[in-house]
Amino acid sequence: MTKIGLIGYGSMADMIAVQLLKHQFIRANELYIDTRSRGERLQKLEADHPDVTIGPLESWAAECGMVLICVPPVYVKETLRRLTPHINHDAHIVSIAAGVPVAELQAETKNAVSRYIPTLTSEAETGVSLVVHGETVSSQKKRDLNELLSAFSAVREIKETDLNAASNLTSSAPGLIAAIFEEFAESAVRNSGLTKEEAFDFLIHSLYGTGKLLTEKNMSFQETLGRVATKGGITGEGAEVIQSAMPEVFDEVFEKTLKKYKQLTEAVKGQM
Repeated sequence: MTKIGLIGYGSMADMIAVQLLKHQFIRANELYIDTRSRGERLQKLEADHPDVTIGPLESWAAECGMVLICVPPVYVKETLRRLTPHINHDAHIVSIAAGVPVAELQAETKNAVSRYIPTLTSEAETGVSLVVHGETVSSQKKRDLNELLSAFSAVREIKETDLNAASNLTSSAPGLIAAIFEEFAESAVRNSGLTKEEAFDFLIHSLYGTGKLLTEKNMSFQETLGRVATKGGITGEGAEVIQSAMPEVFDEVFEKTLKKYKQLTEAVKGQM
């Protein structure tokens, strides 16, 4: 595999670097990082992998066949303009920023560009990596990126028009799921003598087991509900409440998040 550069080193960049090195997808001396701050994550990476090169992109960009831009959306334009004079013309540029369409990326560079939306669950070597490729990305570059991401996730190429909604189900999902089930556990505490620690422990194990059933047994949500909820039983009563109340809640979640994506895209377009 070619040498890889990372620009920015937040949570997702750290996940990518750690997983690539862990799975020996690249060697430490084939990884380059440009970042404005050296936080705990980067210090740990340096301690574990002293051969990683950390320095300004101007000093290493020409050596890399793939560069992942891992900065917030408002800094993508600035980063591309720094990168373009130094990167090899055949290198593949991959942005992980939300709200920055391929067309806006392509307007700043002649290199092949793709978008990749990571997920926190890939720290546990699971989850779905969403990918959208620009028109100039070759079949080989697509295969190389998919192979890279497959080291720690399932890879799904989708239409860019569906990317924001899909991101709610992959990238945002761990946070949204955590918010939902924290409320579920808190309700158990309010309605029983359970402690918060007990409620969270019980629920976390139930979530883990349900996930295993859904993936390993290839069960659908409806099949899982049918296995637990007997007709006229207790679980069915609870499921009816959820099925009645939650459609409106989730429609509002999508309405607000998709509006936020649109606002972010418009702000980025204004910059570019």
